[in-house]
Amino acid sequence: MKNKIPFLGVVGLLISCQSLVLENRIECPGRLLFDIENAASFDGVSPVYLAAYSRTEETFLSADTTVVNDIQDQSFYLQVKKLDAVTGYGVMGFQGARKQGGFQWVVEEGASYVPLFRFAYEKGPSPEESILLPVEFVKDFCRVTVHFTYLDPHGTAGGRIPFRLSITGHTIGIDASTGIPVKGTFRHAPEEEDGGHFRFIVPRQADHTLTMELYGIPERGQEEGLAASFNLWDLFQEQEGFSWEAKNLADVTLSFDYTEARFSITVAEWEKGDNLVFEL
Repeated sequence: MKNKIPFLGVVGLLISCQSLVLENRIECPGRLLFDIENAASFDGVSPVYLAAYSRTEETFLSADTTVVNDIQDQSFYLQVKKLDAVTGYGVMGFQGARKQGGFQWVVEEGASYVPLFRFAYEKGPSPEESILLPVEFVKDFCRVTVHFTYLDPHGTAGGRIPFRLSITGHTIGIDASTGIPVKGTFRHAPEEEDGGHFRFIVPRQADHTLTMELYGIPERGQEEGLAASFNLWDLFQEQEGFSWEAKNLADVTLSFDYTEARFSITVAEWEKGDNLVFEL
């Protein structure tokens, strides 16, 4: 909420609250403000959705959408009852996902996941008019780049790989309040970019089923049907520098020479940018 309350409105609000008996001051409005500790890592005009719920009754209290800059300059706040115990979350990069059941942010089958950062917070009962809560966005998604390093520019495929990719799994999103993966059917077929590049995003995984399947394309000289299948969860998890339990998931580049069945894994840590190459 970004409001400049007129002077008369402020006076009326104070009179209204002062007229309440002490035990009913819980009805007086309070403001939740936020300090994003890693705000400098993000674009100041990035949209952020914030929500507040009663921690005791688990009922919805307030929600609004703003931008990082308005949160940081404290011109944005969520209004709640002062003495409420409150829990809630904020998400950024949620465009393309849908909210499910209040806390879960998921994608439909067929879609890549979204670059969703999130934070969660809690506030106990307090008589203060305003509470400033420190929060930190965490990265619960992994950007995956698949690069096929061998291409025959003069062959039947005309410089494109003779396979289509299908990424499957049992995780479709994240619970923004807990960071727990949301189970469901995930299936996405990324489009090939120039030179055998594919890009897609997956959320933090609920199990070990994240898989990349390669299907032959007859028009490009490859027999139709499933040609190969690779468990990405295991492949990434085995690499030093990557963990599905990491606070901020690393991004991964998988280089694949399908003529020699050789893979190289590059794990780029989100903040440090360190790389690791692994040959099977």
